[in-house]
Amino acid sequence: MADVTFSSIHVSSGQELGDTPQVFVQFASKRAPRAGETLIVFLDLPNAPAATCTDVARTLSEGYWRAPGGMTTALRLAIKLANDRLVELNRGMPAGQRSEGSLTCAVVNDESVVIAQTGPAIAFARSQTGAFERITPDGNMPLVGSSRTAEAFFTHFAWKPGDTFTLTGAGSFAHVGDELVNACMGKGDARMIAGYLNANVKAGTMIGVAFAVKGQPATILAGSTPANRPVPSNPQPAPQFTRSQPATAPAARTRTITSPAETRTRDEETESEERTPRTPQLLSTAGAAVSSAAGTAARSIQRSLGTFGAQLLPASPAHAVPMQRSRATVFGLAAVAILLPIIVALVVSILYFQLSGEADKQQQRSETRAQIEIARTTPNKANWSRALTMINDYEVKHPDDAAEFNDDKRQGKAQLDQMSKITRVSPAALVDLNPSSTALRIAAGSLGVYVLDPGTNSAEYHVLNVQRTGVTGKPVPLSLASGVTTTNVPLRDITWATPSGGRWRTEGALLFSSSALYEYSSATGQMAALDLPTDDGDAPGQIVAGELYNGTAYLLDAGVGQIWRYTLRGGKLVKGDTYFRSPYKQLQDSVDLAIDGSIYMLQKSGTVLKYFNRSPMNFSLNIGGLSEPMGKTVAIAVTGPDPNSGNVFIGDAANGAVWQFTKTGEFVKQYRGANDEFVGMQDMSLDPTSNTVYISMGNKLYSFKVG
Repeated sequence: MADVTFSSIHVSSGQELGDTPQVFVQFASKRAPRAGETLIVFLDLPNAPAATCTDVARTLSEGYWRAPGGMTTALRLAIKLANDRLVELNRGMPAGQRSEGSLTCAVVNDESVVIAQTGPAIAFARSQTGAFERITPDGNMPLVGSSRTAEAFFTHFAWKPGDTFTLTGAGSFAHVGDELVNACMGKGDARMIAGYLNANVKAGTMIGVAFAVKGQPATILAGSTPANRPVPSNPQPAPQFTRSQPATAPAARTRTITSPAETRTRDEETESEERTPRTPQLLSTAGAAVSSAAGTAARSIQRSLGTFGAQLLPASPAHAVPMQRSRATVFGLAAVAILLPIIVALVVSILYFQLSGEADKQQQRSETRAQIEIARTTPNKANWSRALTMINDYEVKHPDDAAEFNDDKRQGKAQLDQMSKITRVSPAALVDLNPSSTALRIAAGSLGVYVLDPGTNSAEYHVLNVQRTGVTGKPVPLSLASGVTTTNVPLRDITWATPSGGRWRTEGALLFSSSALYEYSSATGQMAALDLPTDDGDAPGQIVAGELYNGTAYLLDAGVGQIWRYTLRGGKLVKGDTYFRSPYKQLQDSVDLAIDGSIYMLQKSGTVLKYFNRSPMNFSLNIGGLSEPMGKTVAIAVTGPDPNSGNVFIGDAANGAVWQFTKTGEFVKQYRGANDEFVGMQDMSLDPTSNTVYISMGNKLYSFKVG
């Protein structure tokens, strides 16, 4: 009989983080179709909310227990169902908020451990003799939840007492060496393994589950070759066990299972968990157990009544009729006495399963309400964040009662916004756009907004009303002058051009490419090409952004690591000195620039490099102690002509925020949509004349005022 211990791992930078919804374990009933099996699931979905993990795990487990056929067939079907469910949950979500990653299932029975992986999953196996192996799927599997394709990679082990396993995934395992995992997996049972990993992962991150197998297997499969595991052409020395792999358990909890079908002994720290009703994800298995038990009871009753009747009824027709009736009456009463407790037990079982869903709902509501009260009594980000997570889980699980916590949710969001200095705005939806697959670039002018689609090399101008809350008329296409073509010249960025303040010679826009600039004049309604001079053979490589300042065009080149400068002379562009005397490697990670006399270069990481007259300035962004960092930054803008006064605005696509800093780097506030409309933004532009920010979401263009 397999004796399995398991414990979850959840540690980041030396801090043990406790429970994680990414771990799920379920046991088969003794009389269930897959009797004696233990199903362990690890969802490598680090960004997924708890409700999503619960939903996907429930879909997978129900699919496995109900699937016909053998173990691998059932696992393959269960993985497909779980992936399809995750794809449905991701539908309509912005790219940065989708729950994607990998998935690992492990099934332990009396003979073997079978591990099924899909996506960039990672597992480790260590035999009782010390042989260690890292297990990853062959080839580049797509992320779980990204498409309907979900291939399963199987590994089989005929376990021996003392074998240990650890399950994790590429999204939950970072900067942790295999040597550390190997050393910790030799420390004993699953609890010891998890404890050592939680204590010794100091610089990296690891989320997963460890399990160990004790006891004597019913059958040893040593020497067999798994049919589902391809044999390498140049095999390495094999470990001291036949292949297969483990799975996960409720985070930071350890359970010892003497019999997966019947007896479970738990640590003291999990006793309180067992006092509460089991969650609905176990009801299907429990229902099967009750149904099986009821059938067995019925057959037992039939046999008992038969035996009892044989003893009461006359042995031959010679007995008197009154005696037959008397014994028949006794028989009926005995049957009632035997059947009544069984009927009562069945009714109680049926009522339990009917009411357990409501009981679970009441329990979840009470726990959520308790957490809300904790947050109100001790208001901090951790308490309110947990309260909002529990509210979200409740709404997902009980959509018919979603309004239960509406007021609490509004209060929690307002509290978190206040703590994070978030100003919620109700943006004006200016126009619907029809973009290609390439991110749009936008440029704000004094009267309208220019929109460039690099995917189609086309641009248009949207004229705004006085309030900047809508457009007037149809968009104006930026057409080329006669004989001008942009064939094979990808346009990378666009900026507003105006004679005001000596910014440029004409009113309109300037479009940037690596070989030419295209000057659009609002007076003529056409674009003219201005070729970049390449007399010395020194030309731009990969242009990612452009800007105008003091009659000069600045081109940010992430390929070479340089800022190129061009001015007009006699209607032609003349190359000026490059901003840096030699290529600057850090510019290869830049995504945008802004100029007010100083040059601000926004990096992919969210940091900003500030230079004045080619010299670096002492400048860094100070988020003011906020725990939430910036995410994927896409654009930068500045206000005011003075490098020491005014503000810096940064567009953050991941958080759907526009961050505001002073020009010394001090955090002021962040702006977010009332309904998080800016999550996944493609570009941001600022009109300093009206203090209006414009956001491109690809299919929509928004605007809002800043203070």
